[in-house]
Amino acid sequence: MATILLRNGEVGCGLGIYDGDILIEGGKIVKILDRGHRIKGDKEIDCKGKLILPGFIDAHVHFRGGKESYKEDFETGSAAAVSGGVTTVLDMPNNKPPILSKKDLEAKRKLVKGKSYCNYGFFIGFDGRNFEEISLSKNIAGVKVYMCDSTGEMGVGAKSVEDLFKNQKKIIVVHAEDGNCVSKNEKSYLAESLEGRKINPSIHSKIHSSKCASMAVKAVCELAKKSGKKVHIAHLSTECELEIVNKYRKAKVDVTCEVSPHHLVLSENDYEHLGNLIKINPPVRSNNDLFAMWKGIKFGDIDIIATDHAPHALVEKELDYVRASAGVPELETLLPILLNVVNDEGLTVAEVVKLCCENPAKIFGLKGKGQIEEGFDADIVVVDMEKVKDVRGADLFTKCKWSPYEGMSFKGWPVMTFVGGQIVFKDGKIVGKKVGREVEFGG
Repeated sequence: MATILLRNGEVGCGLGIYDGDILIEGGKIVKILDRGHRIKGDKEIDCKGKLILPGFIDAHVHFRGGKESYKEDFETGSAAAVSGGVTTVLDMPNNKPPILSKKDLEAKRKLVKGKSYCNYGFFIGFDGRNFEEISLSKNIAGVKVYMCDSTGEMGVGAKSVEDLFKNQKKIIVVHAEDGNCVSKNEKSYLAESLEGRKINPSIHSKIHSSKCASMAVKAVCELAKKSGKKVHIAHLSTECELEIVNKYRKAKVDVTCEVSPHHLVLSENDYEHLGNLIKINPPVRSNNDLFAMWKGIKFGDIDIIATDHAPHALVEKELDYVRASAGVPELETLLPILLNVVNDEGLTVAEVVKLCCENPAKIFGLKGKGQIEEGFDADIVVVDMEKVKDVRGADLFTKCKWSPYEGMSFKGWPVMTFVGGQIVFKDGKIVGKKVGREVEFGG
């Protein structure tokens, strides 16, 4: 088989940065070489002045499809992924129609096969009744539970969630917002709409309050404690939630958590100029909560960063608050946001690799992913830490063609992405074939 040799770059890992050359063959990393070796590659790429990282693993995306293909599909979503240095995604089940059975999963697999630039895996959803279907479903990332009806009409009650914890061996990933709490707030705060007044989008952070999130996180952690099962809290957004997670961790409960980029960059202050563009579930929070998320990252309390990439057509975000869709596109800006912080010395390369590569692979059991090691898959991103570029929605690969970070400038961008040893993205363009494959869990 033909070989590719990446020469003269710096390699980033969970321990730091080192000088090394990488030999790729048959889709695998076969050798990591010290400088001065005499090995030649059939194709050689000079990476001088560049940083070579493991391909990022985004454990939380919504690639839509089905009745929502006008928002995103696997072709456009995966193009957005590899352009942002993400080589593996885990797709959520709240599609239209949702993924709730073995049959649904097989249909999704058939639909996606051969249409993705990046590697992918799937979650199955929980509707409060589909226990048997979950047990029949093989090679899945885990079971996704929505505790609030506002997230795609898949919200379930506390009793059924308790039953799931009793009967489930797979990792349970939870969108933790107490549905009753949100409904109560919604009735209270939206009363003004009956009086004909325009609703300020900032009300979203009051409806989906910190209290609603904390109640759900505490309930889920308690279920994990009683059952001894593993739980992962999606898109943590408040200081109180993090305190609860840490409390249960100290009690030896198997709980992990993630934070999304928008909860690291945007706050309630941004409603003034972004309005419904940043209507998200859970919502943007206070500056104090934002700071707490960064603190959690630096202290190692937050396990991974995952985008919750949830694209909607711009016209759906320009509606009035009640009708506007909740969610933002994030895949193409994840890496630049984090590398910009590295350049500002707020994060280290090692921390970024742990959060976005090593830890997601470990938590979800992804075989051969998350590290630049001999024998691992050649899923690699080459980045230019000196490249400065503004975010422009029109230039993005995501089908929705907008970003909450429009006009913001970041320093540090991907310039080349390998999936399975093949170049799929280079210098701003998709240059490869749709080589993405379904990942294997259990590693």
